[in-house]
Parts: sequence; structure tokens; C-alpha cells
Amino acid sequence: MGLIYTEKSARRAMPRTLLKRLPQAAGVLLPIAAGFALVGSPASADSLTGKSDQFVRNQAFNRHGRGQSSVIVRVRGKLSPERETVLNALGADIYRRLPLIQSVAIRLPVRNLDRLAALPFVEHVSADVPVKKFDEFTVGHTGADTVFTQNALTGLGVNIAVVDSGVKALSDLTDLPNNSGSRIVTGINFVPGGTTADSCGHGTHVAGIIAGNGIGSTGASYFRTFYGIARRAGIVNVRVLDAKGQGTVSQVISGLQWIVTNKTKYNIRVVNMSLGHPVGESYVTDPLCQAVENAWKAGIVVVCAAGNTGRTQNTVDASLSNEGYGTAYGSIQSPGNDPYAITVGAAKAIDGVRADDKIATYSSRGPTRLDLVLKPDLIAPGNKVISLFTSGSTLASQAGPTNTMLSTAFSTSSTAGSNKYFVFSGTSMATPVVSGAVALILQKYPTLSPDTIKARLMASADKWVQPDGSTDPCSFGAGYLNIPAALASTIVPNQAAMSPNLVQDGAGNVFINLDRAIWGTDINGQRAIWGVTGVSDLRAIWGTRAIWGTSTNILDASRAIWGTSVFSDRAIWGVTTGAADTSPTAIHGE
Repeated sequence: MGLIYTEKSARRAMPRTLLKRLPQAAGVLLPIAAGFALVGSPASADSLTGKSDQFVRNQAFNRHGRGQSSVIVRVRGKLSPERETVLNALGADIYRRLPLIQSVAIRLPVRNLDRLAALPFVEHVSADVPVKKFDEFTVGHTGADTVFTQNALTGLGVNIAVVDSGVKALSDLTDLPNNSGSRIVTGINFVPGGTTADSCGHGTHVAGIIAGNGIGSTGASYFRTFYGIARRAGIVNVRVLDAKGQGTVSQVISGLQWIVTNKTKYNIRVVNMSLGHPVGESYVTDPLCQAVENAWKAGIVVVCAAGNTGRTQNTVDASLSNEGYGTAYGSIQSPGNDPYAITVGAAKAIDGVRADDKIATYSSRGPTRLDLVLKPDLIAPGNKVISLFTSGSTLASQAGPTNTMLSTAFSTSSTAGSNKYFVFSGTSMATPVVSGAVALILQKYPTLSPDTIKARLMASADKWVQPDGSTDPCSFGAGYLNIPAALASTIVPNQAAMSPNLVQDGAGNVFINLDRAIWGTDINGQRAIWGVTGVSDLRAIWGTRAIWGTSTNILDASRAIWGTSVFSDRAIWGVTTGAADTSPTAIHGE
């Protein structure tokens, strides 16, 4: 369920046009030294524009000539003592010599950048920007970069069905290192009158998060590369949503049926469902949930979006929780309410440090309506995610002004809007992060069952809390996706790893129900979680802070606002239930 810039600050976060109108440069005098005549003229600003990167131009023309600039200067010919004297006259300090690329790194006053570029022996000036691994939010904050570097895991040999609006064949979905052809294994359409083409743009963005290889942002002119989680996994394009990102439950079920029928033929191991609808009945009778369960029991891991209805209102009130938007407990969407599925909520970055990431305000919260299943199962990066752009799509036309990336945000060769990458937010974006993680796990352990994969993802997730230190399993589930930890996990359940439901006692306390079938028989005299030996404590899944006192009470009674019956429409949480809308609206990837 991609949410286009749900956060209030989203517009500010998008890259803005970096070019400014160049001022008319006055004639600039350079010192006469070492045989050089007066240099500098109204053309000196043009010299800077033509001989420097965007960062240098920003410094020169947007900072009013203040401060120092560190730049790498490529020199034509040798840097003779005479030329160094000229550089010194500009206040330049040479702090590193780079003969491999015929350059020097210098520090000089910003006000002299245009004079530097006007020197005839200077070929090019580039900012000496900090260098770091730049796999972006989804890769860097899940450990996918670590498993690629240390384990060479790419998802190769694992195919993921993207049940969505279609997937466009783009270069980022070809196979590297030899660019040997598309990794879209096959495609099937269930939209009346449609084709497998992505006229919405949502499905292609999702596919890029799963399996983009970054080729569209790789090369000498790029300083950021946008990878998917499993950069060599295969994509099976199952189109069920139209150009508006809408469809029907029957279309989605038809897609799931096709997947189950053809799972062996196309080696489909994972299904990504970044879509859903409000819960209108128990998962026991919900057709979409039942279709999901059948796919799961057929050996396919099904990963679902939690939904984007985690706010009680869309205006900020400082007295409310959830950053002033209020928390809509009970807002998980179908089929994410099914206890078999892996249901994913969205995290957002705050300052680039993973430890500071927070739950996105819009991410739907558990427990599920009617069945009170503890969801989501875990959270993953989903806010302001950069992935593939589908030109000519509905999303491109509707959201282009605020969501299209500028090429200047990742390339030094263009100042135009990018036709390769787009920025979206939502649990739609978090879901494919987990699907890609599953592909990495299956590449390393191809015989694992869906239940084992789910149990390992949840048990290994980093336990997460609110900024004030309080926990909330109905927001974070088992915690924040940690791919290296999931790969290191060795637990194996001996029964279905279904998400548990919650119950309330007479005092208003809320507990995980230990009596339902998901809890295995005693192992070594203790209740077992999913029958897993060695995992006999709830805290191993939901974290020590998810338990109050010595009991298994997971939520403070004051936070549990229940109706007259725990199965009534009012039996959810908070002042306003997030599941009040039970109308049979269309499936959407909004």
C-alpha cells in the first residue's frame, strides 16, 4: 500500500532544483605570476558552470562566497611550481596529490571558485564530498548490504511473484554483471481488458525495491546507487490492479490461484502483496485471507502490507499520540490480518542512523479487527523509498511534481528530472523489503518452509521501542527487520508459525492467548512458541519490554480501550477505531 508522501514534512524532504540563475560575473583580476597575464572576465562564471560539478556550483552561487571549499582539481599537463604559485595566490592549500587521475585536492575560499575554474590549466573542478556506502534506506537499514558483501547473497535462483499493477521491464531489472536479459520471468494479467504492462507505476516501484540491480544509477557520473534487497532475484509479474491501482478481491484471488498452479513451473517461492482492503469479516471466512492461507500451505511465503491507516486523523493535535495524529489501533488491512501471512509495517528514518528510526505515523496498527490477531509481525523501512520510475504511468502524472527525483540528486551529468527513479512512502514499500529478505534467506537455505522463515524473521528482529522507551507490539510487532540476524538464526518450528491473538482479563489487562493451537506442547516442561526448542519465552519474540511485570501482559491496561465485548466493532484500541470503515471498497495500492 504505497502512500505518496503521507508525512507532513515529505515535500520538504524531496530534492529541490539545484540550479540557480547564474549571476553576471564582474571582471575578476588574478595576480600576475609565473608568466600568466590578467585572467578573468565576465566569462569566469561560465567557466565554472562548464568545468565543475553541481556541488561546486551550489557552493559558488548559493553561499554568497563565504567559507572554504574542498575540491579536486584535474589539471591539464603537469602541475608545475609556477602553477602551484597561481593556486597559492587564490588562497589554495594542496592537501592531497592524486597522480592516478592527474589531479590535486585543494582547499580554498568559496569566493575564489570561479577564478579557479577560469585558469587555463584547470580542466575540471569537483567537490571532495564525503564517501560512504550508499545503498539507501531499505538496504542500509536492514543489513542487506552486509549479507551481499560478506555472503554474496543476491536472491539468485529465487523468484518472487509481485501481485500488483504490473511490472515494467527496465534496465534495473536485468541481470548483472553481464546485463544478460530481463529478470522478469513471466507475466500474467487479471485486469479486464488489460495487459501485463504497468500503467499505474506502483508495481514497478515495488519490484525495484525487491530486486533492482542499480544499473540505472551506476557509473562514473553517479554518486548514489539505488539497489534492491535481492538484486538478482527473479520477478513474476502478476497484474491484478488497474491504472488507478485498484482491482477486486476476485482478481487478486485469481492471481494467487495462478501462482499456486504455476509455482513449480516458475519456481515461485515468495508472493509480495502490497495491497489490501478494510477488514469486514474474520480471516476464517475472508476469501482473500483464505486464498493467502492456501498459497502459504502450498509452500509459498506470502508477505503482506499492514496498511496505511494508522492515524486517527490527518491533522496534528499535540495532545494526541503518534506524533499528534492519534494512533488507530485495529487498523490492519486484509489480507494482512491473516495469522499465516507475514504482515509488515513501515519504519521511517529520522537522521540516517538506524537506531533512531521510528514507526511511520500512517503504518497500520494491530490487533486485527474482529479476530484480535497480534499484528504487524515486524516492521521494515518504508518511508520515502527511492525505487523505479514508470514514465507515462498514472503515478508519474499525479505525483510527478513532488515524487520525481531530480537527476542532480544522484548524478553529476544531468540537471533534469530523472526518468529512472521515484520516491514513495507506505507499507507498500516496506513489504517488498521483507520479500527481498526472504529471497536472500531462500538462496542460502532453499529447503526452508514458510513457517521457518517467518519464525526466524520474527525471532531475530531487533526489538523496537518508542522514543520514550515504551514498547508497543501492536505497532512494531516482533521488531525491526535484521537480515544478517535472520540468516544466522537456526530455529525450526514444528507447527504453523501463526501470529497469536490477544485476550483481555476481567481487570482489563491484555494478554497473548497461550491456549490456542499455535503454541506447541510442552518442551522441557515449558510452553513452546510454535513448538520451537529453545524458544519458550514470549520475550524471545516480542522483546523483554513487551512484557509487563512477571506476567505475559503485553499492553498496559490504560491503553486498552475495549468495547463491551472483545469481538465487537468497538473492541479495538484508542479513542477512535481505525477499522470503522467496513465498506467493501476496492483493493488498492494507494
